[in-house]
Amino acid sequence: MPRAQTGPFIDRLITAKANLVTAVLAGQSCYVQGDNAPLRYRLLTDTALRLTEFNQQAAYFDLSDLAYQYDLATWVKNSIRLLAIQLNRPLPTASWWTERRETDPTAVFLRFLEECLLAQGDKPILLSFDEADQLLQTPLADDFWRLLGRINQAQEQKREFKQLTLVLWGKASWPQLAGNGRFPTTALKQIIL
Repeated sequence: MPRAQTGPFIDRLITAKANLVTAVLAGQSCYVQGDNAPLRYRLLTDTALRLTEFNQQAAYFDLSDLAYQYDLATWVKNSIRLLAIQLNRPLPTASWWTERRETDPTAVFLRFLEECLLAQGDKPILLSFDEADQLLQTPLADDFWRLLGRINQAQEQKREFKQLTLVLWGKASWPQLAGNGRFPTTALKQIIL
C-alpha cells in the first residue's frame, strides 16, 4: 500500500476532511490552517469530491491573484466570471455590467451572488479561497476583508445567503490573519491540520 494511504498523513487527512465536510454541511464557514502543502491540497480536492456527493456546489479561488490585479473592480469582474464558469451559470451580460458600473465592486459581487447564484439555484454553494496568507501583504487585502465582512453580514440578514459557506486556506494562524479588526475571528471555525 502506498505510504500516503497509511500512517499519520492519511489519519490527519481523514480527521480534517470529516471536520470540514461536517462544518460546511452545517453552514459553518471555516479557516483551514496548515503548512503541509500536499495535505492541504489533498484535503481541498477530497473535500470538493465529497461535498459533490451531498449536492453541494463549490467554486475555488487562489488569493495570490489579488497581488496581480490592478484594482478591486478588475478582481471582482474576473472573480464573477470564474464563479459563473465553475458553477456552470450564465456569464453576466454587458447590460448587467453597465447597470452596475458606478457601484462599489464589493456590492456588485454580492448582487451577483444573490441574484445570479443563490436566488436561482437549489444547491448550497461553497466559496473556497486558497493562499489566504496573501491577505497579510497584498494591496487589495483590505477590500477583500471588506467583501468578506459584507458576505458575513448578508448571511446574518438574508435568507438566500444561508445557502452560502466560505472556506479560507492558509499557513498563518487565524488570529494573525483576521486580527486587528479586519474580520470577526469568531465568524469562521478554525481547523488546524
